[in-house]
Amino acid sequence: MGHGIAARTRRSMNEVIALETIRKAPDRMAVLEAQGIPRTAKVSEHVVGLADRSIERYAELVEPRGTAARITPDDFAPVYRGEGMNAHRTPLEEIYPRAGQLALFAVTLGEAISVEISELFRRNEPAEAYALDAVASERADAAADLLARLYLEELVQEGQVDSSSRVLPYSPGYCGWHVSGQRRLFDHLHPDRIGVTLNSSCLMQPLKSVSGVLVIGPPSIHEFHNDFDFCALCSTYQCRGRIASLTEGGHDPRV
Repeated sequence: MGHGIAARTRRSMNEVIALETIRKAPDRMAVLEAQGIPRTAKVSEHVVGLADRSIERYAELVEPRGTAARITPDDFAPVYRGEGMNAHRTPLEEIYPRAGQLALFAVTLGEAISVEISELFRRNEPAEAYALDAVASERADAAADLLARLYLEELVQEGQVDSSSRVLPYSPGYCGWHVSGQRRLFDHLHPDRIGVTLNSSCLMQPLKSVSGVLVIGPPSIHEFHNDFDFCALCSTYQCRGRIASLTEGGHDPRV
């Protein structure tokens, strides 16, 4: 990590951060689970083979990189407002003003993974494509969690937050933060340094990339009730697991 994420982002908003542990694919069971197959399910040899091949392909193709830049709550406010298309009430607008530290971030697995997934679909190999897509999606989220954890660890070491602080990444496109918020986020962070760009629909390229804001502070600031308008449309409630992880060791066990 060189001089550290926190120190480097004070000097340069566009420092490239290697995320070497993300080169390791998840285990077979995690890959199957990412495809909606319960760990207790009986799985055919064909499906096992698909999972194993996707793990091998992932290891050959991945090029994980990240970048992060600290931002004050006052400076983050216009970034979060974006183009004025957020839901009228969101969890993050209530959370970030109480944070001890904020940092914009972006991570990517590189272009080769996305190209391979597209090529598999083009060759009419959807099962292979979906398996690799499941691995890459899981690892992209894990990359965001890893960057968050490393950032928190270095802030604690520098004495800028205490050891009871916790961090969660929040991204445009989720929980009322409109995806168009990517534009202002990218204007501030400049993640083209790690090869990540936006298209006209605010879709990131490469596809297996994640961006957003790291929110660091006491675990209690991340707690909220699922009483927002958009919660009724959610089918996963992944926020519950994210919040629970803050009291189960402080970070996602995948990383």
